[in-house]
Amino acid sequence: MNKNRFIISALISTLLLGAPSLFAKTDTKTLVEKQTKSGKDNIKKTPKEVIDGVQKSFMALALLKKGKIENAKSLLKEAVADFDKAIKTNPHLAVLPIEQEIAVFELKATSSEIEKSLNLAESLLKKRYTQDARDILMPLRDELDINTRFVPMAIYPLAIKNALSALNRGDSTASVAILTNAFSMIIDQKVIIPLSLLIAQDLVKEASKLDKSKKSEALKLLADAKEELKKAELLGYTTKNSSDYKALVSAIEGIEKEIKGKNMVEKLYKSINKSFDELTHKLKDVSSKESKEAKEKLKEVEKKELKESIKKADEFKKEAVKDLNSTIKK
Repeated sequence: MNKNRFIISALISTLLLGAPSLFAKTDTKTLVEKQTKSGKDNIKKTPKEVIDGVQKSFMALALLKKGKIENAKSLLKEAVADFDKAIKTNPHLAVLPIEQEIAVFELKATSSEIEKSLNLAESLLKKRYTQDARDILMPLRDELDINTRFVPMAIYPLAIKNALSALNRGDSTASVAILTNAFSMIIDQKVIIPLSLLIAQDLVKEASKLDKSKKSEALKLLADAKEELKKAELLGYTTKNSSDYKALVSAIEGIEKEIKGKNMVEKLYKSINKSFDELTHKLKDVSSKESKEAKEKLKEVEKKELKESIKKADEFKKEAVKDLNSTIKK
């Protein structure tokens, strides 16, 4: 086992501390910024009052759990005022992004190194050295993770009003229950984008910008793009048998052939970039499955949990149900 541990440590060091990227024309930071820009722009469009209202409602729950009733009540009043202001300005607010977390896991390793790691992990698993195999597999991530949180304006502000009403009548237990239910309505959407695919697409774009006389440079960039696609396949972000993967590899090889021959590649470049965009979009769709499921769960929460919480607010019951029926589409 000591020998295995030594080999594993060496492999992990190679993967994590590998040589600088060979793709000088590809700036991973720039690629990441491009992918996250739209999400950040959308959050900027969310009214400040909405973001403030959500933050204050979270703080209020923390204060309630510490028994600071009056402080929590004050924050909930401010949150209600924030939501009312936002809704008055735009009565048609729907599901709004309020926060985005971004994590980048860059793997500086060649496809050959990754393949060796996978083979060793497979060998260890066959011998039931599961933890040793895990040590090898854990660093094998080459991705951009974007986690975005959304607030459903159709029901969240109403829940905060109900929590405040419960506090006003002295029922802090009901208020905590309502706030807890409200927080379960926050939608988390996680999107995972393989960096190797982004890099491969960027390398192809760089090749398309080169003058026709620079054939060797273009061919080098395309070879590097194929290497990145191979990495994406080995890391499990796509499969070598998938039609999308096969189409991209075939398209790159077609461009390579044309560069060596007649060099009529303009249309081929446009086509391959479209294929990259389609594959990335599909990956986003698969990742956003969590969001779709969360939205369905939200409907269920609204029908069951929120109505149960509203029942606890006897004084506010009729008004709350009326508001609920007018703001939520059944």
